[in-house]
Amino acid sequence: MSNPVEKAGPSNMRSSQTDPVRSDLDPAEPQEREWGTRIFLGFLFLIACAYASMLIYHVSRPPGTVAENDGIMEQCRQICMRYGLVSTGNVRHDAETYLEVVQKNPLTQELSQILAQTEYQPVPSQEHRLLNQPVPEIVLPDETGKQQSLSQLGKDRPMVVVFYLGYGCSHCVAQLIALDKDLHYFHELGAEIVAISSDEPSHTAERFKEYGRFHFPVLADVDNSIAQAWDVYQPESEERPEFSKHGTFVIDRTGHLIWAVTGTEPFLDNETLLRIIADSQGTQTSAAPEELAAAR
Repeated sequence: MSNPVEKAGPSNMRSSQTDPVRSDLDPAEPQEREWGTRIFLGFLFLIACAYASMLIYHVSRPPGTVAENDGIMEQCRQICMRYGLVSTGNVRHDAETYLEVVQKNPLTQELSQILAQTEYQPVPSQEHRLLNQPVPEIVLPDETGKQQSLSQLGKDRPMVVVFYLGYGCSHCVAQLIALDKDLHYFHELGAEIVAISSDEPSHTAERFKEYGRFHFPVLADVDNSIAQAWDVYQPESEERPEFSKHGTFVIDRTGHLIWAVTGTEPFLDNETLLRIIADSQGTQTSAAPEELAAAR
């Protein structure tokens, strides 16, 4: 007669063999996986919210709606969007791309040929409170910290003074690149170019080291006092927010302001500047090269 205890033996043996396997399963593992899934899904949710916020913002602020309560970076974003441009993080590259899109007719001819084009109509000056008056003296440091005087830089010569929003703004730098490319035209007329921003001299020096310098003075108006005096900077007040504008000005040989344009975008029509300078010196638009040299 078989012993029931003995029959139960193999079953007990199998149970004893499987129990260790069951004990190896850590009951905390499913909970850890569950928390990991929750964290991952939460991360995806945050990304979705961020993209949704960006989408709502872009829809509510379409290109072409730059306003005075926008900061510098928002102004840059709006202007770049207007032309379908996306920042790459390389200011020089983005500035050159902006030029390719916006500057339709870069200058390539001889200066005498450019000035002889009678069908061209220069952009007229805007109203400005300094127009037709001697410009106030400007003394500011360049990227090396050396003090530069506008009266010395422009002594007995015409001058183009450009206020830009700093080297962190690609479309602002685009104007300086365009002026640098056409600098030989301005020098043919005996004119000098000066650029001014609120960047610290050390910041401009770092940008020059990274991207290359311009072949004209770039000065630092760190507190925006000069920009404010020239009506291209508005400090924050109870009534109005802080706001900066691009400004391009032409000064004749006598130190008088003869042409001014300000706005939310840089002025890229260098042919207008050349013609204003040439006219201020009595240089005829059909002048031969030797006449242009005599007008310096």
